[in-house]
Amino acid sequence: MAAKIYTITSGKGGTGKSTFAVNLAAALAGLAKKTLLIDADIGMANIGLMLGLENSKITLHEVLADEANVADALYDGPNGLKVLPCGISLQGFKKADLSRLKDIIAEVSPNFEFIIIDTSTGINHATATSIEVCDEVLLVLTPEITSIADGSKMRAFSILLGKEVTGMVLNRTMPVHDEIYREKLVGALDLKIFEVLPEDVSIPNSIAGKSPVVTKYPYSEISIAMNRLAALLCGIKMPEPEEGKGQKKQKNEKKRIAGAKLSFSQSKK
Repeated sequence: MAAKIYTITSGKGGTGKSTFAVNLAAALAGLAKKTLLIDADIGMANIGLMLGLENSKITLHEVLADEANVADALYDGPNGLKVLPCGISLQGFKKADLSRLKDIIAEVSPNFEFIIIDTSTGINHATATSIEVCDEVLLVLTPEITSIADGSKMRAFSILLGKEVTGMVLNRTMPVHDEIYREKLVGALDLKIFEVLPEDVSIPNSIAGKSPVVTKYPYSEISIAMNRLAALLCGIKMPEPEEGKGQKKQKNEKKRIAGAKLSFSQSKK
């Protein structure tokens, strides 16, 4: 049975698209689903950096250049996730042949239940290729007018390629982006909001620690939302957290996040 393939895209940078892709894939794997995460942003790859795989010798670059087998470019990630990272060298970008992505997907698809593809932002050949090989497109937006406008263009672009955008994820939200705001957004884009993810300090802390937030801070608000979305895609109903116990764990998680120090922060003298 072939995997269900989701391409994660956005109209502009800064939406948290790659971070979202990493955490959605890790959440799916945490639900015991055989999941593969592919970094198809061949020019500005970040997933290897985010998961501590930046020194991998064989990556999607080499596979696309027909210099290596895809099996040799698969690495172990959190929760049993498999990761196909992309290299970060310009030479690797130059020799990569994106037309081979379809065949690579066809080769690995029977071995997984879900494949999450992180692609580049905006309208370009790399994004088009990633959209063409997927079953469904998930659009990551932030509540800014530029992100929303560009997201609308990305939806139209997907339709031109014969793929519908299944829904959107509203990321990096603040309390002001309430239900009334979201209803207006749904009306403007005519797209369902799958999940609303808050601006959360646990994200930069988890990136600095080269771990998904769903594994590093599992009781944070954003992790709970990511797991809820993964369950939705799997057709699983997540159990409601026990009142009191869940709140206590969330409170402790907030304290732990607040006390965490970014690896690149400078000490005060």
